Amino acid sequence: MITPEQINFAYDGVTIATERLAASVDIETQRRARLEQFKSEAIAAGQIDGKNAEAREGQLRALLAEDYGLLEKAARDVAQDRMLLTVAQLEVDRCKTLLKLLEVTGIKAGVTSQSEPFMYGAKP
Repeated sequence: MITPEQINFAYDGVTIATERLAASVDIETQRRARLEQFKSEAIAAGQIDGKNAEAREGQLRALLAEDYGLLEKAARDVAQDRMLLTVAQLEVDRCKTLLKLLEVTGIKAGVTSQSEPFMYGAKP
């Protein structure tokens, strides 16, 4: 049903997904801080003269379109990496469940079936 390699693969997947998520969150944080700095600089330089918050935000978005785009991409990357971590955690949970099943049924670990570890993006 499950092999030690499958278990290691599942835990390695969580490790990799966690590291990837941490990196993407760091990038998003940096881009958000950079955008806020640019916004402050634009306002201080008098480049933004909108009469209300909506008008000012529109001017900032036009002026800093590339930076807003980079921040939006970073946010999408974070969401994708969170999903990948969830999938990896589900694979660990699947391994735990299979091990518990082996324990309850008395089957020796290491016996394999046609059950393969879940691979993100693989066709079933």
